[in-house]
Amino acid sequence: MANETPVHFFDINSNLPIPSKSWSPNTLRTRLVLNFKKIPYTQSFISYPDIAPLLKSASVPPLHGARVPYTLPAIAHPSSIGTSHGVLNDSWPIALHLEKTFQSPQHPTLFPSAGSYALALAVARVLNAILPPTRMILLPKIPQILDERGAEYFRRTRAEWFGRSLEEMLSDTEGVEKSWADVEVELKLLADMLRGPPGVNGGGKKKGPFFEGEQAGYADLLFAAFLAWYERGDRKDWERAVSIGDGEIRRFWDACLPWIHGQGEEKEYVFDKEG
Repeated sequence: MANETPVHFFDINSNLPIPSKSWSPNTLRTRLVLNFKKIPYTQSFISYPDIAPLLKSASVPPLHGARVPYTLPAIAHPSSIGTSHGVLNDSWPIALHLEKTFQSPQHPTLFPSAGSYALALAVARVLNAILPPTRMILLPKIPQILDERGAEYFRRTRAEWFGRSLEEMLSDTEGVEKSWADVEVELKLLADMLRGPPGVNGGGKKKGPFFEGEQAGYADLLFAAFLAWYERGDRKDWERAVSIGDGEIRRFWDACLPWIHGQGEEKEYVFDKEG
C-alpha cells in the first residue's frame, strides 16, 4: 500500500537554489526523514501566504494551541493517511506516520534502539530551549532568502508577534550577543552528547558521529535540520554554531549532508476533487 503512489511533500518556498532551497527547521525535519528512510517522494514549494489556503482546501484541521494554526511541513499520501484528502501536517506526527508506513528493513528505522525515542524527545527539548534566542539571531535575516510575497508576509507577521520590526531586532547587537551566549550553552550540551562519556574508546571519543554512535536516528535528524536552518539563514552564524565544542558538531553535520541535500521530484500537487 505504501508504495502505490509517492508521498508528496509540501515545503516552504525560498529564493535559494536546489539543494539549499529548503530552509525551515520544521520542514527540513520531514525532508530529512524522507531522505533517511529512502522513501520516494515528490515535492512542491509553497509561498508563505499560500500555506493556509492550501491546507484549508485539503480539509487539514488547524494545529491546536499553535501561534500559526496552518503551517508546513505537510505530506499528502492518500493510500496511507485516512483523511478526506490524505494530508497530514506537523513534523513529529509526520515522522511517526512515515515510520509506521515505511518499515524496516526496506526503509531504515528512525528509532534503532530501545532508547532512541527517548533520545529524540531529549534532543527536541534542548532544541526548544535554543529556539527563542535563535529567533533573535536568525529571523531578521530570513526575508532575504524568501520569495517576494513570502518575505513581505514574514516581515509583517513576525513584527506583529514580537512587537518590533525585524530590522530593529537585527540592529540590537547587545541582544543578539546575549542570545548567542544562550545558544552556545545548549549547543555545548549537544556537542557533549555527540562526544560521549569520558573514557570511552580512549580520550572520550565514541565511535561514529551520531548521538548513538555509528547508527543515526530521529534525534540526529532533528539536530541536523536545526543546523541547516542556520546554514541557509546565514553562513557566518552557521560557522559559529558548528565551531562550538571540539569538532563534534562539524563532523556530525558532514555525516548528515546526504539527508540534508536530498530532493524529491518537483511536481505540482492537485487534490482529488472527490476527496
